[in-house]
Order: sequence, then C-alpha cells, then structure tokens
Amino acid sequence: SVSMGMKAVTVVLVTIPRVLVTVILLWLGCRWLTATQSFADVILNALALGFLVDLNSLLYRTVMPRRDLVDAQKTCVAKNEKLEPSIWAYSADLVWFLLAVFWVWLYVFHLQMVLNEYKYDVAAVCNPFLDVMAAPR
Repeated sequence: SVSMGMKAVTVVLVTIPRVLVTVILLWLGCRWLTATQSFADVILNALALGFLVDLNSLLYRTVMPRRDLVDAQKTCVAKNEKLEPSIWAYSADLVWFLLAVFWVWLYVFHLQMVLNEYKYDVAAVCNPFLDVMAAPR
C-alpha cells in the first residue's frame, strides 16, 4: 500500500500542476478561439490546441525508453468493484456533457473578454446601418 505521505506528494507535485495547466489551457484556448476571425483559422487553432493538450503523452512516448513503456503497460491496478451496465454507468458522460454546455454558456455570456460590450447579437446595431448603405440613391 502507498503511504499517506507519498499520496500527498503525488497530489502536490503531479495532480495539482496538471489541473492548473488544464484550466489555464481551457481559459486561454477559449480566448484564442473566440478571437479567431475565419472558420479555417478556427479549425487550425483547434488542432493546435489539441496538440498542446496531447503534448505530455507525446513527449512521454518519445522520450521514455522502450523498456519503461512496456513495464508501464504491463503494470495492472486491481479493481475491487465490477460495474454492471445500467443507466448510472453512463451518468458520468452526461455530467461531463452538461458541464461542457455550462462552461460554453458561462464563457460566452459572462467571461469572454475578446468582444467588448458584446450584447449577444449585432443585428440590432448593424441592420439600420446596412439599410442606409444599401438604399438606392
């Protein structure tokens, strides 16, 4: 069994920095994607963010010796419980989906700082201007 001190060291040195990096990437990635001006650039920037998120596993597979990778794959952690297929087995996916929808809503309507004074639709401001510009002279 792993001692309580080793668990605390693991949480402080591995888990907390990893969560912080993930949250910072979430925040900066949303700002970066919101500031993108064309759909092609959104796709390209989303791929770049995906690369940044997977960078740690890519570096692990590239830098670690082959023998250590095989040892890590063969290491098994015994599970004490067996999950039977039920509606509760899929509830975690539903929770993550609802959390993602909530984050998008929260970011777009309250947290984003890319579009200053964003009032949810520009049609009310732009339509009178476009009507004047498109009117025959």
